[in-house]
Amino acid sequence: MNIQTQTDGNHNRRMANEARFLARRETLEDKAEKMLGELNREGKTVYYIFPEGGKYQESQSASKLIDFLIRNKYVR
Repeated sequence: MNIQTQTDGNHNRRMANEARFLARRETLEDKAEKMLGELNREGKTVYYIFPEGGKYQESQSASKLIDFLIRNKYVR
């Protein structure tokens, strides 16, 4: 095995791993997005979540709440 073959193999494995990660992340984000609620306060949109077994949270950013749900494994 020469160095070029080894380098190509490493690169291909990294790309495949990244593709699996991104596909899994997109699936989790879609599931978490369904758990979001939306409120309108004083003309501003406020997002909220109330996960089962968790506590109520609000945020101006939906992405922060989605990341919270994924990070704390409320979405699988």
